[in-house]
Amino acid sequence: MKGTIKKIIEGIQSGFIFDAHTVIQILLQKYSNVYTANSKFATTEKYHSEISKMIDEFVSDGLIERVGKSWSKNIRDKFSKCVCWLKK
Repeated sequence: MKGTIKKIIEGIQSGFIFDAHTVIQILLQKYSNVYTANSKFATTEKYHSEISKMIDEFVSDGLIERVGKSWSKNIRDKFSKCVCWLKK
């Protein structure tokens, strides 16, 4: 999963801000087998929280920088808060 998330982040143009909802949506669209194979958490919310934590691990690699929060649409077609990063 972490390798797939890194691949997604690397595909984002430098200087752009993205949130966890974006990464999750790309996982579902392009890598649904990886998303499904790793969905061992009790709830979708917990699973998506874990994905957000995996994304945040790339801050220490210098690939991204945490820049705050967004209010964006989630996979349930509802708006909710979400963490944002800047692609370096």
